[in-house]
Order: sequence, then structure tokens, then C-alpha cells
Amino acid sequence: MLIFLYGADTFRLRRKARQVISEYKARSRGADFAVFDMNENRVADLSAAFRQTSLFGAKRFFVVKNPISQKEAKEALIAAAESIAALPHNFLFLQEGKVLKTDRFLKAVGKLGQAQEFAPLDGANLEKWIVAEFAALGHSEGGTLAPALAAAIGGDLWRMSGEIGKLVHFAGGKAISAADAAKIVSPVADNNIFQTVDAIAAGKKKEALRMVRRHTAAGDHPLYLLAMIAAQFRNLILVKRCPAAGARGLGMHPYVFSKSAAIARRFDGARLEKSYGLIWQADFDIKTGKVDAAAGLDFLIAKL
Repeated sequence: MLIFLYGADTFRLRRKARQVISEYKARSRGADFAVFDMNENRVADLSAAFRQTSLFGAKRFFVVKNPISQKEAKEALIAAAESIAALPHNFLFLQEGKVLKTDRFLKAVGKLGQAQEFAPLDGANLEKWIVAEFAALGHSEGGTLAPALAAAIGGDLWRMSGEIGKLVHFAGGKAISAADAAKIVSPVADNNIFQTVDAIAAGKKKEALRMVRRHTAAGDHPLYLLAMIAAQFRNLILVKRCPAAGARGLGMHPYVFSKSAAIARRFDGARLEKSYGLIWQADFDIKTGKVDAAAGLDFLIAKL
């Protein structure tokens, strides 16, 4: 199996990646996994792993991130594409951001395996996705709510998912009305999150905590705020890694790109990656009941 998932819509791309891995684990009753990021690993490391025989001779599952971000890695993978496809192992390549239709790696993988693009959604496709998200959470009101949500939020599915989750949480099992959505969903929340993350970047943790508490006092759920902060840190990582790609290449609104670029200058790459890991650990701890949502968010801000 050889799969290449790519595109600027990182929300659906990562969801698909998790689905592929989960389905393979279910079929194989576990798998010998190896994860490589070609922004950090050497081609020689990856080549050695490809040749290595896994314990008990089981098939291995290789997840290779950013296969075309570095020229050396890209050229090596293109040259070895047929050999890789002939191996008994499974390969999942993940590339966030715009990939040209003429890209040589995309063409090579397309001939030997599967390639799927995740372009940003808009218009009817975005509204259809919103309807499906509500349906998956047990709500049939998506068709009524989708146009307003699409207009207020746009194609940022990380934020859209957080907003939908917040609406479902506040509904408490009841139907969600358009009035509820208008009251709860804030189209200007992004700017407040920019200010919060900027305060974190500047080391002003007390200020960041005050901002977060103003949000919660206004009715914003901690998990919604956590999703917003996670989305902003994801944007910072993308901008830090691929500044030359610009807003279009990274699938961001120009305003979001410019604000993210300004904040990203305050962080080094290692700190951003560590912060992102802390965010998702906080999300896991809250959702599994290890910590109260409000306290978990406060603890996270203190660590970032």
C-alpha cells in the first residue's frame, strides 16, 4: 500500500491519515510503525529503515511527513519510488500545503499508488461538510445552520469544528436554532485568539490567562478556546516551516497569514513543536476526565 495525502486543508488531511492508520491497525491487529519527518530526518535514516526487517517478519507501516519539503529527500524518494512500491510494507506520505499538479513526486506516487488532495472547502462543498459534521454528532439542523456558519467562519475547519462542538455542547441534547448559533458563534474571535497567543509568545502568561478568563466569563467553553489556540499554533508551525508558500500556498486567509507570520517570529521551531504537543496533551487530559476543562486550560497556558 502506497498513499500520498496532501493539501492545504490540514484538518481533513490529518483526519484521513488517522482513519487510514486506524483501519490498518484493525485489519492487522496492530502494526509495526515508524514515523519520519523529512524536515528533521536524513534520507539515509529513512533508507535504512526501509531495508530493515521488522520483528517476527511482520509488515511495517511507514508514515513519512513532508516528503517534498526538502529537495534532497524529494529527489531520493522519486528515484526510489518503484522500489518502495515493490516492498511488502505500507507507506503513508503526508504533505501539508499546496502541491502543484505538475509535481514529480505526486505524479510518481499517482502511478504506483493512491494520491488524494485536500483543498480548502468553500461554497456548497463547505456547507455539505458542515451538515455532515452536525449529523455525526447527532444533530440534523446542519442544513439550516450551515450557510450562516460558512459565512461567519469560512473554510478554517479547525475553527469550524471547534464552533460546531461548542454549539452541540451548549445545546445539551436539544435542537440548535439559528438564534443560538448567532449568539454563540463569534466571527471576530480570531483576533482575540491572536492577542492571546501573541501574549503567550511574548512570555506574558498572566496577561494570556486574563484574556482566556475573559473568554470563559463571556460563555466560551474551555475546549472551544483550546481548539482555537491549537489552530493558531498549527498556523504558526506552517508559517515557520514554509514562509515562502504565502497565504495561498498554505490555504490561509491573507490576514491570518500576516498575523501568524508576525507572531511566528517570536518563536523558534522547537518551541512551537513542543507547545503544539502540550496543547494536544491538554486536550486529551480534559476529554478523558483527568483534569477539569477550565483548570486544564489554565495549566496549559502556564506551560506554554
